[in-house]
Amino acid sequence: MGRLRPAALGTAGTLCATALCTGAGADPPQARLRAPHTITVGRSSTVAPHSGIDVNVPCQSPEQSSGGGVRTTGGGVLITASWSLAGWDAEVCNESNSPQTVTPVAICTPQRHTRRSSIPSVRVPAGQSGLARASCPAGTVSTGGGNIGGPRGASRLYVSRSSDPGSGEWGVQAFHHSAFEQTIATQVVCTDTPHSARSSLGTTLGHGFTGTAHVECPDAGEVPTGGGGLGNPDVQFNESYPTSTGWTVRATNKGGRPFTFFARVICTRP
Repeated sequence: MGRLRPAALGTAGTLCATALCTGAGADPPQARLRAPHTITVGRSSTVAPHSGIDVNVPCQSPEQSSGGGVRTTGGGVLITASWSLAGWDAEVCNESNSPQTVTPVAICTPQRHTRRSSIPSVRVPAGQSGLARASCPAGTVSTGGGNIGGPRGASRLYVSRSSDPGSGEWGVQAFHHSAFEQTIATQVVCTDTPHSARSSLGTTLGHGFTGTAHVECPDAGEVPTGGGGLGNPDVQFNESYPTSTGWTVRATNKGGRPFTFFARVICTRP
């Protein structure tokens, strides 16, 4: 099973991202096949009402993240970005009238990974949804992914999908709630060792309802390396995070009729 540890340090701030970031040098083949994956929980931060915040949890050097996510309180907090950089970063927007708590979560490993982002970013007009995809280099598979954040607390692109459409891809869909055009930049984290993936059973939500979907790794002895969820653009994510053996997504249906969404997990045998 994956190990769980608190982060030694958590920070909130805006971090830059490049189109291609490559991890540390390759480990010996046997180490890469059997590398542990540790769930690292960052320091919790408070996001004020009707405000945005970005948070970060680092991996202990020389480890890097294969995937990650963010935990939140309340149904009024929505994910606007979640991506890998040194550890794991996340941005959320609090639409509620009360302060809420945000906690970033990283899956850290000494295994070598490569990161790629969608080029160019996808432009999303106000009041519409957009989808951006990023692909792994040839011969590698996706272990996790997300979308890269922008100016601190400025985004109102609410994520409604963050998952692997193929074994070497990652796709992010988001609905744009602000008055000005914004962009989606999807990131995929890749490696060359075997991974498996599974989707949950569907969770159906009525208009205005919040619910949870959870999925376990396909095989006993596997641990999650990344994950997310997928569904209709009107079903927007409140939180998305790993457990020791799977992945959980909580989402709110902002559409005018019932919609179904799914959790998705990518796993490996450490």
